[in-house]
Amino acid sequence: MKRIFLLTFCLLTVWALHAGETTVKVRKAVGRWEVSGDLSMAEAEERALNEAKKDALSKAGVMENVWSVFGQVTSDNGTEFAEAYSSVSILAMNGLVNVTSKEVEDLWDPVARKFFKVVTIDATVTKSDIREDRSYVLEVNGIEPVYKESDLFRCSLKVHGADSYVKFFWFGDSGADMIYPNEYEGNQLFKAGKTYDFPLTDAVEMVMSKADAKAEVEKVNVIVVATKKDYPYIGEKDYLSILSWIFNLPADQRTLYYHMTLIK
Repeated sequence: MKRIFLLTFCLLTVWALHAGETTVKVRKAVGRWEVSGDLSMAEAEERALNEAKKDALSKAGVMENVWSVFGQVTSDNGTEFAEAYSSVSILAMNGLVNVTSKEVEDLWDPVARKFFKVVTIDATVTKSDIREDRSYVLEVNGIEPVYKESDLFRCSLKVHGADSYVKFFWFGDSGADMIYPNEYEGNQLFKAGKTYDFPLTDAVEMVMSKADAKAEVEKVNVIVVATKKDYPYIGEKDYLSILSWIFNLPADQRTLYYHMTLIK
C-alpha cells in the first residue's frame, strides 16, 4: 500500500493574465520597506518598489484573489519557498506594471522606532479582459482543522459548472510535489456535480506527518486545482515550476481550493 506523507508547507496562489488585455493608469501607488540588519539602502528601496508595484496591481483591480500566503515563511524551513514566491511575484510585476514615475523618500517611524524606504509610483498596469467563471466552483469537504501525527488524510470533492481535471499539490520542507495524479491513481475526468472521495483507491493512504518530529505543532496546506481542459503538469517537482504552472492557467478555465490545517 502506498503511503504519501504530507509535510508542513507554505502556499502561494497566483492568478493569470492572458490575451485580450487593457491598460489601466494608476497614480500614487505606495510601498515601503524597513532598513535593518544587513539590508542596504539600495536593497530596501528595491523591495519598497516591488511593494509599490503590488499596490499598483491592487489599485488596478488585478490583485483580487492574486497572492494568498498561508503560514509564515521562516529562515529554517521557508528559504526555497520564499525565493520562489519572490521570483513569481517579480515575474508578474515586471510583466504587468510599467512604472512611469517614481518618488523615493526616507521615513523614520517614531512609534515603531524603525527606519523605512518609501517608494511612490505612477504606473500603467496591463489588465486581462478574461474574467473568472463565477459558476465554476470547486467544493472540497472533510479536511479537519487539526490532525494528530499518523492520522489519515481524507476528503471529498465536487466540481460545479463543468466536467474537470484535478491536480492536488503540496509544498513541504523536503520539497514540492503533486500528490494526485500519482502512480496509483491516474488522471481522469471528474464529472460535474458528482462527489469523489480521496484517496480514490484503497491502494493509497495519505498520512499526516510532521516534517520536524520535535515540533509541537506544524501547519499543513493543501491546494486543489480543477481545470475545464486537461492541462498536464509535466514540470520539475520544485516550488517555482509548480507555481509558474498555476500562474499561467487561464482565469476562465480554472478554479482553486486551498486550506490550512494543523498537525499536533
